[in-house]
Amino acid sequence: MELAEVFGAILRERRIHAELTQEQLAFEANIRRNYVSMLELGQHQPTLTMLFALATALKCSPAELLAEVERKLKKARRSKKKTPPAIKTRVNVPATQKTAPKVARKPTKASSKQVPTG
Repeated sequence: MELAEVFGAILRERRIHAELTQEQLAFEANIRRNYVSMLELGQHQPTLTMLFALATALKCSPAELLAEVERKLKKARRSKKKTPPAIKTRVNVPATQKTAPKVARKPTKASSKQVPTG
């Protein structure tokens, strides 16, 4: 997970916990609702000024928000390191003759009939 995605997920969790809609949070932080949506989706990162405005609207400190972001990033990095190397290398590998096992085909009725020659 990237920084913007982690921040967005935390922002959404905090907003829902505070029982605020995106529109209400936007009003309290003096920003547009679609910007709140983009932040929550991890499409944008807030400025320092925006971070303070969002924290105030969520009735927490900017330090609390950042500490939570840091914890989640560390957790995500730890779990990423635990992924076995074999899984990492096999993801998104196209099925080729070398990687895919050969499958014996069951003869169909059409292929099992002998066609007379000549």
